[in-house]
Amino acid sequence: MRTVDPDVFVQINDILCRFFLAFDQRDWPTMAECLAPQVTIDYSSSGREPPSTMSGDDFVRRRQNAVDSLSKQHGFSNLLITPQPDEKVVSARCNYLIMRFALSREFSTAEKDFFHSCGSYQFLLGKIKSEWKISSIKQNTLHSWGNAALHGGSSR
Repeated sequence: MRTVDPDVFVQINDILCRFFLAFDQRDWPTMAECLAPQVTIDYSSSGREPPSTMSGDDFVRRRQNAVDSLSKQHGFSNLLITPQPDEKVVSARCNYLIMRFALSREFSTAEKDFFHSCGSYQFLLGKIKSEWKISSIKQNTLHSWGNAALHGGSSR
């Protein structure tokens, strides 16, 4: 198995940390900085939108509209980075756990006030002007639990 240079591993880990933290902190400009100009997405395993390609800005707007009413924490582990034939491209795979909580307490009396998910992500990242950028995101949902209605991006 080919491995990436340790410096590349640290750079990819850093961009993924920034990307996930941008969700948690609602830092949409930072999220946009993590993305290539065009991003291929696939959230179909969770019943969300079908696979498509869109601008990085459109991706950020969709995520902002889907999760801005939730308090959330993204965690990832088991990061595996694989070099591609083009040395300016790598694939990255990681497991994830996303904890989402309603900001409003209106859900705590009638329904569960959370919606959590776990699974894995597959990313493609490319070097653009000497910086790594995410060009493809595929989410493979293993399991979700709680009140799916809290997450605007989870409607089928």
